[in-house]
Amino acid sequence: MSAGTLDRSCRLGITVQRDRYAAALVESDGTVLASIERPTVIPSITEVLPSAVDELMAQAGPRGIELENIQQVMLAVSEVDGLAGLPGSDRSWKRWPGQLGPVAVVRLGAATTSLPPLAGWPAELRATVSIAETSVAGGARLDGGDFEPLDTAALVAFARSIAGKVNAVAVSSVFATVAPGHELAAAGLLRAELGDSVPILLSHEIGGAGLLERENATVLQATLIRRAWGAAHRLRRSLVDCGLSHAEPFMARNDGSIMTVDYALTRPLLMHGAAAAVGARGAALLAGESEALVAFTDVAGQPTAVCSVTGGSAQLAAGSTIIAGVQTGLRTVALVATDPPIGGTGSGLTQLAEAVDRAKGSPRDLPLLVIGPGAEKLVDTLPGPLPGTTLVCCPPRADAASAVGVAAAPVGGEAVRMFGAASPHGDDIRTRVHEQARAAAVHAGADPVTVAVTDVEESTVPHVSEPTVLLRVRAEGPPRVGWRRTYERS
Repeated sequence: MSAGTLDRSCRLGITVQRDRYAAALVESDGTVLASIERPTVIPSITEVLPSAVDELMAQAGPRGIELENIQQVMLAVSEVDGLAGLPGSDRSWKRWPGQLGPVAVVRLGAATTSLPPLAGWPAELRATVSIAETSVAGGARLDGGDFEPLDTAALVAFARSIAGKVNAVAVSSVFATVAPGHELAAAGLLRAELGDSVPILLSHEIGGAGLLERENATVLQATLIRRAWGAAHRLRRSLVDCGLSHAEPFMARNDGSIMTVDYALTRPLLMHGAAAAVGARGAALLAGESEALVAFTDVAGQPTAVCSVTGGSAQLAAGSTIIAGVQTGLRTVALVATDPPIGGTGSGLTQLAEAVDRAKGSPRDLPLLVIGPGAEKLVDTLPGPLPGTTLVCCPPRADAASAVGVAAAPVGGEAVRMFGAASPHGDDIRTRVHEQARAAAVHAGADPVTVAVTDVEESTVPHVSEPTVLLRVRAEGPPRVGWRRTYERS
């Protein structure tokens, strides 16, 4: 390979959604070198990776690209490759492959037992994944002080009772997003008893104001860890088989950014809804529009959902996400479903127009970007711009927009904190949370030199005794460079 060829760094992006997948090869400057969109019988990254690499290299090879040019592999799945179920249905977890749980659940805040851990979970799911649950004294107050002293003796006793029986432990605490100290202390005690091989997941790292939503998301993450480890091993083995052992793998997350596979191993729930998020990002990138609406299509040319893009990223829903019948604090893309078929009928056009209207975040007319395998069919069916849109178009490579989006996505990190609106330390808290967001992005695989805060969101927390601010800070940066770890076939 020539020196000039070696200088051309590329990213491989692949998205898998039910019965189809898309793949794209993108240079570091954003140039799309090749893309495909194909059906698949088995919706698994490891199943589609070999054929995707072969087809993309057939397109890019004549342009001087070799496998060694691919420095990163970015992946997105609509349902976390079987790691998470479809939102809404309390039976969707039945579709998940095996290896769920067993996990233990620890809540710090004995005064909260009127609504015990996992209250409201589908009974069968709870029985399947949870081996033990406990509530012990601990937690914080809104002012950051201790709600009650942490019961370390009870924690040690519980840890000894579950030793050798669990894959992971989920820890949640009252007002952990105000003061996470008790969660961190509990993690240290549990780790001392259980060893480093048992992951300890903490709810303050997931964020959100409500205890139950944070707790539920933390438990679901713990439940999926064993499956995530297996999926990561298969992915790395597949990369070796494809000649890409030198490329660092990243996974897309719910907000349209990416994270290293190692980071994702203890945060598998973050992959839920990622395919839609990177699809919206790809549509905006390919069309050169930072503010737009995006319509997703199926292979028949029917619209499936519409979302809004702001600043080149998909707008996230303000509320919580229900996964497998469990309410979580995870934020996913604010998708507005459309009911097919439209077929050129008046009622169908009305349904699509209604979805467009509901997805808009402002009264301003916006371009409607149509992506997915049936994008051209849908645009050909429409008589022209819909109400509230300036135009309707298919961006270049619209069928593979999600693959382009994940290949071009930045690495993201987030920090969340609650504090009293009248706190004299508000500015200091904001500064620390900005630093924590940047650190989270670096931990997720961002280049530490160029990572920067990209979004700051402050909102008022309802239903608390005093005015309280929920601060959410996001930081992003390009993937780190110089990664040279390789994997051998095993």
